[in-house]
Amino acid sequence: MIISRITSGLGNQLFQYAVARHLALKNKTALYLDLSYYLYEYATDTVRPFKLEHFSVPYRMLQKSPLEYVSKATKLLPNRSLPPLFLFLKEKQFHFDDNILQARAGCITLEGFWQSEAYFRENADTIRRELTLTGIPSPEFTDYKTQINSTPMPVSIHVRRGDYVNHPEFSKTFGFVGLDYYSQALKQLNERHKNVRLYVFSDDHDWIHQNLSLPDDAVFVQNSGPDADVADLVLMSQCRHHIIANSSFSWWGAWLNPNPDKLVITPRQWYKQQPTWNTKDLLPSTWLAL
Repeated sequence: MIISRITSGLGNQLFQYAVARHLALKNKTALYLDLSYYLYEYATDTVRPFKLEHFSVPYRMLQKSPLEYVSKATKLLPNRSLPPLFLFLKEKQFHFDDNILQARAGCITLEGFWQSEAYFRENADTIRRELTLTGIPSPEFTDYKTQINSTPMPVSIHVRRGDYVNHPEFSKTFGFVGLDYYSQALKQLNERHKNVRLYVFSDDHDWIHQNLSLPDDAVFVQNSGPDADVADLVLMSQCRHHIIANSSFSWWGAWLNPNPDKLVITPRQWYKQQPTWNTKDLLPSTWLAL
């Protein structure tokens, strides 16, 4: 069995799910999600709820299973592991670690962020197929989806500010990627594709109106309700091409688009201050990094 400790926001939840789902498929075993992170609030994190329940993904909740007691018992063991029965795998580095995919044990527990498609590339088609909605996440969702699907060349552009500007930790680690990036990205987009229509996804639409020059027909997507983030991410994936932020959220919005000819423009510098994190495996090789 595979146990994945799920944390943080939707983008990180998807990475943590995807590596665990790949290992479960590879080992032909059940997948359990440990959601204990969401029982508390953390000063270093932006408060986010668990959101994978909105997708048709096969998992069981550890907290509703006897396996929870097995998981707790492993904490009493040295390094929380007892091969070949129990194996606790904590992420040691930011870039891809092939040892994770070669791990074998009766019960494998994963803790980390695992931000590389190399951890689940072999089952990409299955994971994309399973990450479909089980319902309608916002009142506006269906109308936006219809509009995007009827647009000849829809392009999503994600501008993340919010905690990247205001949070004392995230503003130092990530930081807003900057106006120059978006100017260069729009230039590259228009050189490659004509007659595009932008669909703008952001947590700060007012700032965009005041600071970013966009075509008059750009659509500012504004979903409402507690699951507006789920609606935004899925609508991004419905677009043909993407301009993403330094955010796992829009990373997944672009990745879930199955179009092999998609143009994904991404910031080359993902982190403002993480000099020890090697991001060489973060971005798929076909994406255009600026």
